[in-house]
Amino acid sequence: MGFLVENGGIEYGGIKIGRKGLENACTYPDFFRYWRDNLFERLMRLFIWEGTSSLEPKEIEERLYLAGHCGIADYDGELTAFFGSFFGPTKYYDEFTGYNVHCPVYSNTYTISKNIVVINNNSIKNPSIEHVDHYAYLLAHCEVTMMKQFVEARDSGGVPIAQNEKAKQSILNYQKNMYNGKIGVISDLAGIGVEYLGADRKTQINIAELWEVRKNLLKSFYSDIGVRASFDKKSNAVIDEVTADTSMLLYNVSDMLEERKKGAEAVNNMFGTSWTVRLSDEIDYNPENQPEDLTEKGGEPDVV
Repeated sequence: MGFLVENGGIEYGGIKIGRKGLENACTYPDFFRYWRDNLFERLMRLFIWEGTSSLEPKEIEERLYLAGHCGIADYDGELTAFFGSFFGPTKYYDEFTGYNVHCPVYSNTYTISKNIVVINNNSIKNPSIEHVDHYAYLLAHCEVTMMKQFVEARDSGGVPIAQNEKAKQSILNYQKNMYNGKIGVISDLAGIGVEYLGADRKTQINIAELWEVRKNLLKSFYSDIGVRASFDKKSNAVIDEVTADTSMLLYNVSDMLEERKKGAEAVNNMFGTSWTVRLSDEIDYNPENQPEDLTEKGGEPDVV
């Protein structure tokens, strides 16, 4: 748990969050940073690597998602995952003969398939960070809108009008108290009255609808990379729809898995290792996780 510190901040695990940081915790930049980190972490759990010895699988996945490719080569007696860049043209614009690797303590030039294996994130070497950013943008806007609705539900809404600086400060103090769940009142310091001007632009969204949007955005994030979200209601779906949906999801994620399998096999052939890679167990494409009618009708989906 966190502990309050001087000036209304919070300290947690030795990390101090100042009062200003707390007050800005519901702004668009903060929500974007939250969702970017959160969604990237979710990606990192998609694939399970085994047999990689001292090389942590997260080092491979980070480079695949961020750069679209990752070099595996020997460094100081152990296999290491590298960021890198291609060089050495061939007759195809997207195929190369060499790979320049770099890390904080080392850089070198390697020949692909001779002393380095390059694993691709997918068949066209696209990174996944753009996918993360896209949904982080959408979810951040959704969260800001939802937070605005939460706060504005505490009064009748509208735009407060101030005639001078004193009235403005009175309104700001009232809104700050309202945001933090405190009792507040607007003091008519100017003696001229403060009024709220109605501003119904017909764009207000019900909070329940916003929550549904948030949930569907998360579902879309997963389905775009080929993963069924845990809150999909398969029991309410038509069997043919479930089968078609599963086939499309497998089609999306299988390309990423296939490239990783090719990379693992190439590493094993070059360095005499026993690397394997598979989908995480939590991705439920096995027959036992499908509606019973699928098995009865012989519509059992493929297993990756």
